[in-house]
Amino acid sequence: SLDSRLRGNDKDMINKILFFLFLLFLPTQLGKHFFLPFSYLSGVRVDYLAPTIYLTDIIIFLMIIFNLKIIVKFFKNKKVLLSLFLLLINVLFSRLPVISFYWLIKIIELLVVFSLAKKILIILKEKSILVAFLAFGLFELILSIAQLINKHSIQGIFYLFGERLLSLSTPGVAKASIYGIEFLRAYGTFSHPNSLGGFFLLLYFFVLIYKKFNRYLVLKYLFLFISSVLVFISFSKIVIITYLILNTYYLILNTKLNCKLCKIARIITIFIISLIFLSATTDPLTVNKRIELIQNSISIILRYPIQGVGLGSYLIEQAKFSSRFYLFFNQPVHNIFLLFISEMGLLIGGFLLYQMLGRLAQVQLPKKWWLLILVIIFTGFFDHYWLTLQQNFLLMGLVMGVILSRDVSVD
Repeated sequence: SLDSRLRGNDKDMINKILFFLFLLFLPTQLGKHFFLPFSYLSGVRVDYLAPTIYLTDIIIFLMIIFNLKIIVKFFKNKKVLLSLFLLLINVLFSRLPVISFYWLIKIIELLVVFSLAKKILIILKEKSILVAFLAFGLFELILSIAQLINKHSIQGIFYLFGERLLSLSTPGVAKASIYGIEFLRAYGTFSHPNSLGGFFLLLYFFVLIYKKFNRYLVLKYLFLFISSVLVFISFSKIVIITYLILNTYYLILNTKLNCKLCKIARIITIFIISLIFLSATTDPLTVNKRIELIQNSISIILRYPIQGVGLGSYLIEQAKFSSRFYLFFNQPVHNIFLLFISEMGLLIGGFLLYQMLGRLAQVQLPKKWWLLILVIIFTGFFDHYWLTLQQNFLLMGLVMGVILSRDVSVD
């Protein structure tokens, strides 16, 4: 009927607005932290242990209301229900059940984004998606460059979007130096430059290989430029190395570039620019710190091999270890696989990893789309933000939802 069509059109319009706002605010950290007694380690407030309600959480809640049928259908899947049941068992045996229950809700939220990824691409269309990416990409670029130039955070309205209060004298701040000139690495609205770099690295390759974006080449290449600059000024070595390796692989793989000289020229250009930023001196103790965290995580896995310490409870257990580095006990292990097994245990964690790998094996992905998975794997071997930070966590769910949507034309 006409009435039902009108209601359908209204619903589509609401979805368009909600999906666009979700993408637009995805890199922000606007939210309310609740610092409870367990959110402090040795008297130091730790964000990772503070339940938080973000603006993106509210948008996702509204997305659930207007897409209930799709989401209920997804959660009726036996494998999804089994996985959630196992996660609930993990919560019950957690070292800190309250924070583990919070992270169970976050995983459900991730699955909601995962289940709606296909619809987001269909409802918004490519131009709207690129406009959203460009809008927040330009916002992050302007803020990040201002941080680099001023050597401190800008604050003001940027505080509302998640910019932390930072300067070169802030303990533990991420900084770099080139030719003896020291400056603050680009944070944007992220908790750390590595997180910003990984976020835009994954988006870079998503926009690069998604064929339908080629309808709007100006928008596409403008975003690729902005995201590339953000990758470099994050000064994250693993992000830049991954950018270099996977771009080289893509250029070799892309048969449309028939000019061999053009391919070589592009690879050399990327290599030279990467080398310039990789030559910057960052934290000289980063390797020692990461080794210490890896040793701690292995000890935790051996101590809790079956049930793990519980979702989000890793830092509670790690705080029992002494550290040679000031305030470094409040950092999770910089490896998503060790962190996952530490919290989930070998039994439940191993089963869930098997489920995810099995799903990937069922979907015959074009070679180029494996670049997105490789971005997460490569950077995940050296950092934790895909599992611990709101922006990267939700982006991973969105991208994996696109990858595993069989009905979405990806190549």
